[in-house]
Amino acid sequence: MIDLFVYRRPALQQSVEDRYQEITKKMLLVDQPFGWQGMKLPPTPSFDEDGLTAHFEVSYPSSNIHHHGYFHLRDANYLSEDRAAKDDAMSFSIGQRDQPQYSNILLKYFPQLVAAFDAYRAVAYFDNYVVLYYQTYAEALKKLRTRPDVNVNGRNNIFTLHPAQYWDAELCQRAMGYGRDEVIKRLTGKVPLVRPLMDGVYVVFNDNPDLTFDEFCAYNDRLKPVLGLQ
Repeated sequence: MIDLFVYRRPALQQSVEDRYQEITKKMLLVDQPFGWQGMKLPPTPSFDEDGLTAHFEVSYPSSNIHHHGYFHLRDANYLSEDRAAKDDAMSFSIGQRDQPQYSNILLKYFPQLVAAFDAYRAVAYFDNYVVLYYQTYAEALKKLRTRPDVNVNGRNNIFTLHPAQYWDAELCQRAMGYGRDEVIKRLTGKVPLVRPLMDGVYVVFNDNPDLTFDEFCAYNDRLKPVLGLQ
């Protein structure tokens, strides 16, 4: 299974209703099978009992695609903490994959979803590899967390290179200290795809649907130093 997640820093001045309408209009322009053309869409999501998150789901005709999204409460105090846990997000889970389908998802459709959500970061999670990776490199992550100059947070750091990712201009600067053009320069010829997207960079690190965990770790070990990541 592959899970596509797109994340956005909530805009305090934009209501959940306006944000949902904005996403809906953009998702209608996304190519099939991920676009929302002709689909029955839920109303603007209301907040859960906790009053902090509003969840929504869009049911796809294909049983192979499952969708979920959520927004956070537009409250200055609640959103004051600069942490990825307060991101708005949408996810798309794809249960089966073959080489043509998988390549198309990473090379064509995922960038469209990133743009439709106006994401600042996006991740293609491959099976449970991220969990295994954190367990394998637990000591390195622990040491990183103890450094006073590092905030291990999805808005500030990049610890894992997933099969495909998007980083906006601000995240590039926070996590690596340089912009998207330098990312492109460093990765060109070393990955299946690296290109500008919005004000950031979109990277496909590996498009093999049969990727093993050892291979996942191997390209992380090889390419993180290229980017100056720990």
